[in-house]
Amino acid sequence: MQHLDFKDLSDDQLLLYLKEGNHMAFQSIYNKYWERSYRNVYNVLYDKGLSEDVLHEVFSDMWFRKDTIDIRNLKAYLFKSVRNNALLKIRSEKFVALNADMIEGLVLKPDIEMEFDQKELKRTIEQIMKQLPARCRAIFYMSRFQDCSISEIAVHFGISHRTVENQIHLALKHLRTNLGIAIFLVLFS
Repeated sequence: MQHLDFKDLSDDQLLLYLKEGNHMAFQSIYNKYWERSYRNVYNVLYDKGLSEDVLHEVFSDMWFRKDTIDIRNLKAYLFKSVRNNALLKIRSEKFVALNADMIEGLVLKPDIEMEFDQKELKRTIEQIMKQLPARCRAIFYMSRFQDCSISEIAVHFGISHRTVENQIHLALKHLRTNLGIAIFLVLFS
């Protein structure tokens, strides 16, 4: 029996041997087209792991369907299969595994994010506080945003300490009701 050198066979001959289940023919196809197919898929996905996954799926599918697969042009078949599987991979991975540069561009830096949250929260509090009577609102602002003591506020308005405490209590109760208990606990505990 003569020993075949699969490296010298044409694509059509390799496909005939592949249909018969010849592992050497499959290995020869793999060796001949893997690098070119990898470059094609990598130029679409720009991810080594995903590119290798696509190639594994394409070549595995070719082996498992070797009895029924109808390939007329091996090079064109592999190019089309790799491209289609890469596009499927993009669809299935969309918004799940963005590359690090994209993620970094989308995520705000912690100090910027915190500043944004504080400004947004301050606007929300101001909107809620506008619903309070003017003096109650002024007492609350002096207490929480200008760091005035109860004594200083009482002197400023010419009212008792107890009245200042009651006004602050009413403002906090209004905030608690409108902001929700979770935000209230974080901000004012």
